[in-house]
Amino acid sequence: MVMVRGWVIRAGAPCLLILGLTFASQASACSDVSPCDVDGGSYFVRPPAGWDGKSLLPVVFYFHGHSDSAAVTIADPYMKKSLDDAGILLVAMDGENRSWSFPGKLTGSRDDIAYTAAVLADVKKRFPVDNSLLLASGFSVGGSMVWNVACSLGNAFSGYAPMSGSYWEPMPTDCPGGPVALRHIHGTADRTVPLAGRSLRNGQFRQGDSNESFRRLLARNGCPSEPDHVSTRDVLTCRTWSAGSCSGSKGAEFCLHDGGHTIQSQWIVDSMNWLRAQRPATAKR
Repeated sequence: MVMVRGWVIRAGAPCLLILGLTFASQASACSDVSPCDVDGGSYFVRPPAGWDGKSLLPVVFYFHGHSDSAAVTIADPYMKKSLDDAGILLVAMDGENRSWSFPGKLTGSRDDIAYTAAVLADVKKRFPVDNSLLLASGFSVGGSMVWNVACSLGNAFSGYAPMSGSYWEPMPTDCPGGPVALRHIHGTADRTVPLAGRSLRNGQFRQGDSNESFRRLLARNGCPSEPDHVSTRDVLTCRTWSAGSCSGSKGAEFCLHDGGHTIQSQWIVDSMNWLRAQRPATAKR
């Protein structure tokens, strides 16, 4: 694994001691092999290979699926290559007991929204984050967690990219976070988290209908029921609502593939590119 490189402080150069407060030296305190501790938990982080230690970074906060962990995420070689090639900082979130807790699935003792906010604040202290390219993404129950973060924290992230997971029942009736840019990906043959949802543990829990979750997003964003256009990109067929067609000025996209409960690391990069296209022209480089 590639570890974060630290600063070298030379004798006779006292001014360099100030660098202990810079982004790069703070980043050396934790890495992809040493967890960063925050209130309520920890996370792993890895800047892209070749980062100069000062340039603004696009960032992906990744929420893992059930029974996975931040350590599994950060060790994934496919994730590393895709995000390195795209120049993206990876923040590997770590669920309590290898899962997440949210309305409809209150299985843990930790407030995972508060944990997410704590990690976000900590990452911004350690790295120069490009706030216009700050994406929360996740798979399966991690995707469901992303939907709930979007509902609660809204513009704390500039965009959201859940995959194969949406709201659980009961779905929220109000989202204090307001309109958000969100791109959802799901397999039509998914039996673990079907598009229509399913009951678990003899009805104790119920995964929500992803189409209904997305319908509520469109209403929240003030988008029309019909998309601006439909396009096919590789294995994904995507219905797209532009920010300009939604009164909340936030775009949305719903992409389907004919596979099951699966993920490709490139989809995360694609979602970052989608988010990049959502930015005002003045914010683009």
